[in-house]
This record gives sequence, C-alpha cells and structure tokens, in this order.
Amino acid sequence: MNRTLLALSCWITFASAFADSPAPPVPRVFTSESGSGVFFTMVPARHGKDFKVEREAFGVAYKMDDEGKFKELYRTEGWYSFSVFISRDGQYLVRMGPWSVGREPAQDDLAVAFYKDGKLLKEYSTAELVRDKSKVVATVSHYFWQAPSPLDDSVTAAERLRLRLHLGYDNEFQIHTIDGWTYTFDVTSGKIISREPTKK
Repeated sequence: MNRTLLALSCWITFASAFADSPAPPVPRVFTSESGSGVFFTMVPARHGKDFKVEREAFGVAYKMDDEGKFKELYRTEGWYSFSVFISRDGQYLVRMGPWSVGREPAQDDLAVAFYKDGKLLKEYSTAELVRDKSKVVATVSHYFWQAPSPLDDSVTAAERLRLRLHLGYDNEFQIHTIDGWTYTFDVTSGKIISREPTKK
C-alpha cells in the first residue's frame, strides 16, 4: 500500500513539473488577421552536440501575390516567439515575450517588442507594464502577468475572447495586465497611446 502511494505521489509530482514546463519551440506560421495574404514564419534555433547553437532562431515575413507566389519582405534573427502578430501590409510585427521565469515581473523579462521591417522599434519588460506585483499569479517555475490568467476558472470563454491579444486594422495593439490595466500601443512606433483601467 505504501509503495503504491509513493509511486502515485512521484507520478503526480512528475506530471505537475512536466505541465509547468515551457513547450518546446517548433516551426510556426502566423498570418495577418486581415486576410491580406501576409504571413510570418518562425523557426527555432538548431542545436548540435553539447546543446551548442548551430543556427540561431529566425523568422521570415512573406506576402502572397495574385499568382500565389511568395515574396520575401524581410527576416529577423536571434529570437523565437510562440506568439507573433503581423500587420496587414506586413511591415510591422508584434512579438510577445517568452515564458516568464521566476516569481514576479522583472526588468530582464521581455513582455512585448515592436518591429518595423524586421528592425526593433521598442520593447517593454514585464516590470514596466505590471505595477502591482502582488496580483501576479506564480507557479512552480514561472508567473502569469497578462489577464486573464489561464489558471482562473471563473473567467468565461466570452471574457477570454474579449481580452485576447489582437492587432487591429488601425495598427493598434492592446495588452491587458493581471493587475487591471489595459495598454494600447501604436504598432508603427511601439509607443504607448494609453493606459486605462480594464473594462469589466
């Protein structure tokens, strides 16, 4: 009986640790929400022996013409993201930061970055966007700083849809933080247009 409980306890611990680990980076494709034929491919770094990087992560922005052919617009290099948004003309990119390791927002933790033609315009850390650190939801290995938290079962599907990350036709991008603020960014400059309490 004790052995069974011990084995079950070990399995639960292992499963919890596995679930609280970042997903491995894989090739991804992000399309413009406008349906303009613009898309961005994201390719993770390639590692060789001893986990040494043989090739840096990179991304390529493309536009499909009326003949179905792809025209390369520009490339990025040295970073990978699980969440990228591209403007309808393909000129501007929004890159969300990686898994936020630790217990609270930090200046070294990237929250969001803005690019024009693959070149960095401006970036913000989680510490710059989250003012009330006590609202952050921490797990064993990382923390959630965006709203709503995926661990909050009280949030409805409709509410999650309303608060989803979205790049609009007007090149404005909104982020909702877990401490109750909504930031609106001008994607063409990366500057903050407004910071207001999140609407209920």
